[in-house]
Amino acid sequence: MFDLLIKDAQLPGKGRVNIGIKDGVISYVGDRESHAKEIIHAHGKYVFPAFANMHTHISMSLLRGIGADFSLKDWLEKVIWPLEGKFVSPEFVRDGALLGIAESILSGTTLLMDMYFFEEEIGAVAQEVGIRIGLGFGILDFPTKVAKTQEEYIKRAREFVKVFKGAHLVFPVLCPHAPYTCGPSTLLKIKELADEENLYIHIHVAETKEEVERIRETYGKTPVMHLESLGFLSDRVICAHMVWLSEEERQVVKERNVKVVHCPESNLKLASGIAPVWDYVRRGIHVCLGTDGPASNDNLDMLEETSTMVKLQRGVSLDPKAMDSETALRIATYNGFSACGIKAGKVEEGYEADLILVDMDKPHLQPLYDPVAQLIYSAKSSDIDTVICKGKVLMEKRELKTIDMDYLRFIAKKWREQIESSLRSL
Repeated sequence: MFDLLIKDAQLPGKGRVNIGIKDGVISYVGDRESHAKEIIHAHGKYVFPAFANMHTHISMSLLRGIGADFSLKDWLEKVIWPLEGKFVSPEFVRDGALLGIAESILSGTTLLMDMYFFEEEIGAVAQEVGIRIGLGFGILDFPTKVAKTQEEYIKRAREFVKVFKGAHLVFPVLCPHAPYTCGPSTLLKIKELADEENLYIHIHVAETKEEVERIRETYGKTPVMHLESLGFLSDRVICAHMVWLSEEERQVVKERNVKVVHCPESNLKLASGIAPVWDYVRRGIHVCLGTDGPASNDNLDMLEETSTMVKLQRGVSLDPKAMDSETALRIATYNGFSACGIKAGKVEEGYEADLILVDMDKPHLQPLYDPVAQLIYSAKSSDIDTVICKGKVLMEKRELKTIDMDYLRFIAKKWREQIESSLRSL
């Protein structure tokens, strides 16, 4: 007997199937009728892998829409950092995480890779709700609300790892903010701890031209080559953005099997540039997809992000074959899960059951010729009917099963009133 049975779903390339899930894993895909403790009647809805959002700061959902027309540097220094200095607290992080996680589930995401402050609060929310998340608090060379010195940051990181290592759905990650906010000594201590505890490292790299020039002036090398000279890079390093890479850097990234997280909409909004990810893919570089934080994107919609990624690569390269829809879907799903060692992201037996059901019987999706292409180019996140994370139903018929929507509206209103009042003094 299965724990969960999805009946009468449409699987692209295979037609109508029943999908049996046991202990969080897909154990059957076929046309056989079976018994199960719980049954979802798909009624012909299409089944796809759930999305993996591999770079975000979900608690910044409470800062969405602020400083909308600034560059990255001005947005951080003139708006975000002053507001965070005033408002970031365990309560702020917890409430923002709940709002961001709800948005993620509603748009079909079951894995988040997050970097922020008071990440213990985010971990607690994720465990209550039932979503996967890789967590690490930002480590920098200057004081924040998390720590004041390098020694304190590393000590806190060790404590954080002990709390979440081996936890259900939640796993610890080390998060040095960037090469321009973490000196060589800090980066080396983080690498040492990562090797000792077998952890992933999540870091911003080569996001803007200004960053590249700053690193070159300080260390005489471009960001990736600077990290390479420190022995920092490996297959357990996940680099967000990677917009401005030289030919030499691209070769190093491939050789070290570094994971690249493309964040097209955030890079567009902040005028950071367009990462040439189609070139990365053709080189065999492991490319994932992320939204960045909901204050710099300004949403956590991975379906929208995927569509934007494809269109950008074609527009920049002037090549209509620059990225096909199958590749784009794999980048947004399987590549994210596999980047951090999770066997999910495929609708196949033996893979963990992180799945979405999409209602494609909508005017904007009809007539339906190519389900994958039309998911990428025509579908909206509101077409996602059901979301399953490791065999647990988090949303069915657009109803969140583990989050109270009325409470979400209450906390959003509460924080808006407080932050609006503060903005008047900035």
